[in-house]
Amino acid sequence: MQVIANDPFPPEISVSQYGVGPPGWVFTVWALALAAAPLLLLQHAPAPGPARILLWVGFSGALVMAVVRTDEGGGAMSWHAQVHMAGAVVALVFMPLGILFALRAAGGVIRRTANALAVTAAVLGALVLVSATGVDTAGFGAARSWALWQGALVVVEMLLVTLYAVAAGRIATRMSTRMNAVGGDG
Repeated sequence: MQVIANDPFPPEISVSQYGVGPPGWVFTVWALALAAAPLLLLQHAPAPGPARILLWVGFSGALVMAVVRTDEGGGAMSWHAQVHMAGAVVALVFMPLGILFALRAAGGVIRRTANALAVTAAVLGALVLVSATGVDTAGFGAARSWALWQGALVVVEMLLVTLYAVAAGRIATRMSTRMNAVGGDG
């Protein structure tokens, strides 16, 4: 999306701005693919606990974010920009939480890496919020700081999805082994 928008790192605009204009379909496809991937992985590597619910809530937020566009330039806050922002917040919070719950079953290095990414996401999320209040947190001005931290947060979420993809086989094997052990003892 940055290549299509000719917006090198650090970005001039928020990720949501990539959805405005003729190439906005790329943003829509990306948002839906990113949010659908963990749900598809969950089908192969089911996880106990709230992972499924959290991932569906995150997907719902991403669907809203992908379909309802924000305002061009990011300054105005029309009703559709506010709906878009609400969807983005839901997606940015619930999707990583769902992945973390799904990755609990992976154990070892995968789980520790997921936890480190979650801490990174929390710090980046805090920087996004502080930048959104008008504070220049990166030395680029408040708006570009916000775009930088938001872009970095999206990268962390993509890394979480990738980590889940790498771990899916391991999770499926562990869950199958546990189910066989429970079935064999009962």
